[in-house]
Amino acid sequence: MVLSYPAFFAIYSVSIVIACFVGVLILMGWKEMSLRRGLQSLRYNAVYIIILAAFPLLVQAQDLVERAISGPESVSKEIHYTNWMFSIAGGAVAVLQDRLNHAIVTDFFAITYVWLFAFLTYFAPILLLAKDDRATLRTYAIAIMFNYIVLTPFYVLFPVSVTGSHIGAQITPLLYADPYWGKMVTSVDPLNNDFPSGHVSLSTTTFLVFAYAESRYRKFSYFLGGSTIAVVFAVLYLGVHWPADVFAGFLVAVGATVAARSDRVQMTIDRYVRIISRRLFNEKEPPDD
Repeated sequence: MVLSYPAFFAIYSVSIVIACFVGVLILMGWKEMSLRRGLQSLRYNAVYIIILAAFPLLVQAQDLVERAISGPESVSKEIHYTNWMFSIAGGAVAVLQDRLNHAIVTDFFAITYVWLFAFLTYFAPILLLAKDDRATLRTYAIAIMFNYIVLTPFYVLFPVSVTGSHIGAQITPLLYADPYWGKMVTSVDPLNNDFPSGHVSLSTTTFLVFAYAESRYRKFSYFLGGSTIAVVFAVLYLGVHWPADVFAGFLVAVGATVAARSDRVQMTIDRYVRIISRRLFNEKEPPDD
């Protein structure tokens, strides 16, 4: 039986919701889970959650602006920058595809790229809310914010096409040829936001934030480390990113995490977040000591 795309997408969405619940249950246990604590944490961290939810929407808005203002000059820039990325070890992607070319490997990395990455994007803040870990959630939200602050200008000013669209590279667009996973990606991705790799930078950032957090996230950080490695192979093997994109993604992640872990940066941003939060919930400002 062949599933329709709407049915496939519905199964995909439900599976992520179930996986998030099961993940929290595994990492916390039933007795430690508390709806009241989660809602209290959500209220306190509402602005940070809005930040996490809003930046992907801003990236989509940026794509709409790009399409509206695109012209011959922007196309020329995209070709030039893509050829430049190809000249920097671009042939390594074709070698990787030749070595790993198998239907099972392709399916595994497609699931990694589309499903696993989306799951981690939703699960990380949900876990922190469930644990009411305000310090780590603040660090995570700020680090993700810095990622988008860096990534968005590159995507606007430095357009680079996916590796699978480069004729001279002889790279098969394995992800985009898939009728399910490929359609899901192309419906939201303009396929020229390649440098740096957002998948790599965001996955690595999530791993670094949890790796430097308290020891209670040690098992989860191991999972995140393995997931990040899988994402790196996925973006290369599937015909999405160039090696230079991956390297730049690592640099963005490290820089964003270091900046977000700075006490001075955190306190400065959190001061404004608390002001917005009080106005959002119509709360009185606490008296000065």
